[in-house]
Amino acid sequence: MQQNCAANLACLPGFDLASLFLPQIQNDPMYDLSSFDMFDLDPYPYSCNGSVTTITVSSVSAAAADNHQGRRGNDERKKRRLASNRESARRSRVRKQRRLDELSLQVAELLGTNQRLLVELNHVIAKHAAVARENYKLREEAAGLQRRLSEMEVEVGDAEAAAGTPKVA
Repeated sequence: MQQNCAANLACLPGFDLASLFLPQIQNDPMYDLSSFDMFDLDPYPYSCNGSVTTITVSSVSAAAADNHQGRRGNDERKKRRLASNRESARRSRVRKQRRLDELSLQVAELLGTNQRLLVELNHVIAKHAAVARENYKLREEAAGLQRRLSEMEVEVGDAEAAAGTPKVA
């Protein structure tokens, strides 16, 4: 009958059988139960078929010790992860600075190249202007010569016509 009573207690919603044993280890500094998860996804973690699930102080204290060890492992993992993140961030900053330095050098080179090309462009524009002036003068001279030639042909034609010799084509 005592078994049925314990089984019925274990099946009550919100009843925590482990809390019966907590006062025995509650003041022991070796067992920090602040992060000990008393809740299971199953609302009735204990058997309700009349059999009693026995939880002893040693199993609770072993679970607490495992939890303490697990937390220590988690803390170490967290410290390693933080150190790894810091190192990764440092490497990222170094890469970013190196890229910034490379881009700064590239900007300086491009500005120098741009300046050199502007000077070269000004020289080419000056040469073009000189060639254009010379070309204009030559065209004017050619046009003047063409007029003179035409006038001479007219004069020769008039002279031939006055002499009475037929014009040779």
